[in-house]
Amino acid sequence: MKRVRTTLKDIANACGYSVNTVSRALRGDKRLSKATRSLIQETARSMDYIPNTMASSLRSGRSRMIAVIVNDLHNQHFCDLLNRMDRDLRDQNYNLMILCMHLEETLAGELIHTAISLSVDGILYFPNFGQRHYIEYMTDSGVPFVLLDRRVNEVDADTVRCDDEQGGYLAGQHLAALGHRRFLFLSGMELSSSQIDRLSGFRRALRDSGLPDDCVRVVPGADVEDALAHNTLASFILPRDYTAIVSFRDEVAYPVMNALRDHGLSIPQDVSIISFDNLHAEDPSRPFLTSIYAADENIAEISVRLLLERIEDPMLPPRNIVLPVRIFDQGTTAPPPRA
Repeated sequence: MKRVRTTLKDIANACGYSVNTVSRALRGDKRLSKATRSLIQETARSMDYIPNTMASSLRSGRSRMIAVIVNDLHNQHFCDLLNRMDRDLRDQNYNLMILCMHLEETLAGELIHTAISLSVDGILYFPNFGQRHYIEYMTDSGVPFVLLDRRVNEVDADTVRCDDEQGGYLAGQHLAALGHRRFLFLSGMELSSSQIDRLSGFRRALRDSGLPDDCVRVVPGADVEDALAHNTLASFILPRDYTAIVSFRDEVAYPVMNALRDHGLSIPQDVSIISFDNLHAEDPSRPFLTSIYAADENIAEISVRLLLERIEDPMLPPRNIVLPVRIFDQGTTAPPPRA
């Protein structure tokens, strides 16, 4: 038999107060005596009362719900950020709604529309590709939003991201200083601003070190993702025309390290490897991996702060925060082996 949902009127009849008084008590209105609030709240708990948040949002103009639109839930980097966002939002009495594009750009507009139709108070949005028209749609809708983790040119909006060009430069500078002269670069998706900037910074560092452009073998991101899905990353290891590998993200670097070891190669004695995202910081059970990420601050925490400030004051000027990065050296890079 289907259970009937308990209403405010049911609670009022059970404890002898008006519906208005019950509503105020459940909101924690301190103009009511503590004894009255406690009695009504205990009655509501005993009757398994579940608040109607939609009705509450209509009264207050706030849903206390934040939507996060993310590219790919298989990517542990995004999962780590979502975990931090959820914690910080709960501290501020907000709930998190996760909507995933699954790397399909065409889903972005649909998910933004869904979030707005559910009257979310704000959106934290990971723009996977350019997607300027989707950002313009959010702007026109009036919903507060913050862009995360990617650069979108010619967009005037709150943005938080790492300095990916600097990150690529640090990787190239670090490896060149160790004496490496031949490199394998495992890319991210081609249209991702992080991929564009990291490779650009890496090549700039090599030029500054006097190395030619053809010292790098670049594997396209689509090929890397396909190999990751089919467990064929080992196909990129041979021929071994390199002494150092740069991986666009840690989640690719880890299986590549396993493949290197399966071929009898030691890290970093035979091959050095450096990557991005520093996943080890969030999950110390992961193997050590030299990786590049934000030096001090966290993208998730800053984005939540910016969004809540934007919700409270829609007239704030746009903030574009680019976080400096550094190398977290965990021992997977070393001078190349002697010939």
